[in-house]
Amino acid sequence: MGSIGFYITIVLLGAGAAFGLNHKGEPFPGLASGQKKLLAFLGSVFVVCILLLLYLATMTESSLSQ
Repeated sequence: MGSIGFYITIVLLGAGAAFGLNHKGEPFPGLASGQKKLLAFLGSVFVVCILLLLYLATMTESSLSQ
C-alpha cells in the first residue's frame, strides 16, 4: 500500500467525487455529432490497445512456460 500508484488513484477518486458534488443537479451538455464521432473513434482505439496488451501478456506468459 505504499506505492505511488495507490496514492494517485485515491487523489483522482477524491477529485472526481468533489467535481461530481460540485456540479450536482446541473444538466449535462449534449455532444455535437463531431464529438460523438471522435468519442467513438477514441473508444475503438482504446479497445484495440487493450486487446493488444492482453494478447501480448498471454504470449509472454506462454513463451515463459515453455
